[in-house]
Amino acid sequence: MGLANVKFISVSVINNNNIFTFREGRVKSRSWILFFIFFLMVFGFVVYYFSEIKTEIRLLGKVDIIWLIVAVVAQILTYLFTAIIYRLLLSAQKLKQLPKLLDILKASVISLFFNQIVPSAEISGNTFIFNFLSKLNIRVAQIISLILAELLIYYAAMEAIILLLLFACLFFNKVQTVFIGTLAAGLAIYLVFGALISLAGRKKSLLFIYKKIKRMKHIKKLFENIVQTIQQQGISKEDVRLSKFLKHNKITVLNNFLVQLLLVAADVFTLFALFYGLGIHVSLFVVLLGFICARIICLIPLLPGGLILYESSMSFFFVSLGIPLGTAIIVTLIYRFLSFWAPMPIGLFLYRKWLKGDFGVIK
Repeated sequence: MGLANVKFISVSVINNNNIFTFREGRVKSRSWILFFIFFLMVFGFVVYYFSEIKTEIRLLGKVDIIWLIVAVVAQILTYLFTAIIYRLLLSAQKLKQLPKLLDILKASVISLFFNQIVPSAEISGNTFIFNFLSKLNIRVAQIISLILAELLIYYAAMEAIILLLLFACLFFNKVQTVFIGTLAAGLAIYLVFGALISLAGRKKSLLFIYKKIKRMKHIKKLFENIVQTIQQQGISKEDVRLSKFLKHNKITVLNNFLVQLLLVAADVFTLFALFYGLGIHVSLFVVLLGFICARIICLIPLLPGGLILYESSMSFFFVSLGIPLGTAIIVTLIYRFLSFWAPMPIGLFLYRKWLKGDFGVIK
């Protein structure tokens, strides 16, 4: 052991490039291990739910091809809108050089991939976004500010949609009590989430969270890259100042809010196209109400991607709105295939490329 240490020291004195090569090799080996672990997780995940995936693939043949293409395009737009959201927030940070929109688009797919396989109320996806942005030499405070701002604006957009739906249900459209209760619960939940995000944007709260992470060994390992970045830069030296960011970037916030609404609209239009592809003419109000209520129910992170809970709740809400049971189940399963299963291999492939440094690095 002593001789090995002597050799390492002598190499470091003679040639610093050898140290870099050694460290680079160690990072690559760790990347392979990390990728292999995630591959096993995804493989087991797919095998476990193979029968459901096979059923959803067969159901694709029942949809009119034109409307199916429209649904696929609408689903692709959700990733584009997500990338635009991050691009807008990065532009407001006044960085010397912004990452390419295509790189951010790839990162959004990987973020979704993480959220799908790790039930963590989207914490796992935001963890990847943090690591992705930190590789671009963006400071910790700017990254945290961006992530918190994105979440807060998203919650605000959901609150606006829920309020409009509640107003429409109470005064214009007679619906069952379960919809009123679900929307009211969603309104309360997103208000709480928004309040927590606002508190998390303060320096004292961030320092408190950081200290807690350092004391918890398992959590610290999970967020190892984040903790190391925070240790290197020092979170106490730079305040996130979320409220100041929102106040001084009102146009960006407004544009972001509108794109968040477009993101929801793209998801809703995916369902709308699938209904029409099966020959069922439904109103956008019915599709939006069923979709939002299902999203509210699936805020509980019990299963990866809200599996089973999402399918059952969405089918239930559509049936309650007068859609035939068979059609509701088929549309829900196909939508889940397009939004949940289909992006998984793409996310895994892109994550491997990111580990190799094939994108997301500003030169």
